[in-house]
Amino acid sequence: MTKYVHIVYVHPVELGEPNLTKVKEEKEFESHFNALTWVDIRNGRAKQKGEELQAVYYGCVNDATGELI
Repeated sequence: MTKYVHIVYVHPVELGEPNLTKVKEEKEFESHFNALTWVDIRNGRAKQKGEELQAVYYGCVNDATGELI
């Protein structure tokens, strides 16, 4: 059975923007809603702590083929 996974990467912030070539953390979620909720929570906590990190929703990946949807 085909499984779809929603991917979120956490990137360091450089010059006010996330550096998308550097990945500090990767998370997988079963739903788009859960992924976006985690992004909001993670980014809120990073801002409170003064961390220079930003979570970014990458997309939905077909686990069997690796194709980004």
